[in-house]
Amino acid sequence: MTHPVFELPPVGESTVPAAPPEPQIQAPARSVRPTHFATRYRDVIRREEREPEISIGVVVPFDFDLDWEYWRYMPAGVSLYFTRTPHVNKPVGLTLAREVGKPSMVMRATRALNALKPAATLYACSSGSFIRGVAGEQRLREGMLQAGARRAVTTSGAMLEAFQAAGARKIAVATPYTERLTMALVHFIEEAGYEVVSAHYLGLSHDIGRVSRGTVADLIREASRPDADAVFLSCTALRTYGILAQLEDEIDLPVFTSNQVSFWAGLHHADALAPSLEREDGWVLGGGNPMARSTRLLLDAVHEERISA
Repeated sequence: MTHPVFELPPVGESTVPAAPPEPQIQAPARSVRPTHFATRYRDVIRREEREPEISIGVVVPFDFDLDWEYWRYMPAGVSLYFTRTPHVNKPVGLTLAREVGKPSMVMRATRALNALKPAATLYACSSGSFIRGVAGEQRLREGMLQAGARRAVTTSGAMLEAFQAAGARKIAVATPYTERLTMALVHFIEEAGYEVVSAHYLGLSHDIGRVSRGTVADLIREASRPDADAVFLSCTALRTYGILAQLEDEIDLPVFTSNQVSFWAGLHHADALAPSLEREDGWVLGGGNPMARSTRLLLDAVHEERISA
């Protein structure tokens, strides 16, 4: 029988494997001077002359997605510069309105626009500007001015300016909001001295920007009342461009919307409502062609103000 043979290492040699060799540390290579250097332009730097324009700064909520429609409201020679409030993970309602309408939040967004020197700054949010009442809306505008705005406008403040300009005292209200948020708007309007004769709402807490124009028109029809002086459709997220003129003819009432009154007031405070707009452009402020009755009332008020000044 053959037995396995085990070989022992020579005396004095270890059975532990040898450690790997230490890495060689090399001295850093000397920097090599490049063969080419950055060279400053030595000719005259020419700048293009821009056409004179009036700019409006627009502060919108974080979830606003109607920038493209806002541009369509503008007459020639007016530019818009947007910024947004920080994201808040809440559904549309009282809590979200209080968050996006915090004066500190709106002031911070206003400062972000100051480098562009807008002639007026608009806080384009209905619920964020009415949620703290009439005094709260005033504090928002004061905060915006303190933050550097040359002129400050809020959607809810613009709404009240529009009612006064149009001589409307009895208001039918239409909103996409929940009932509680709709009633907060009703209380704001009544606190300002106007009478709300009806209030209709869709009851939405999300996806307001996806509501069709057909549904918007149906909501306005439901809210309209023969004893009302005007209908107000709240929320800057609703698409309303170009639907007012035909709808007003149907219900025989002027219809004011959040976006329409916001830009009317913004343009007015920026001194950007040229007299020619009052007769030539039916589409200004999204009124339609022919111009909506509500838009005509607002522009006529500006015209009369100029005459009396």
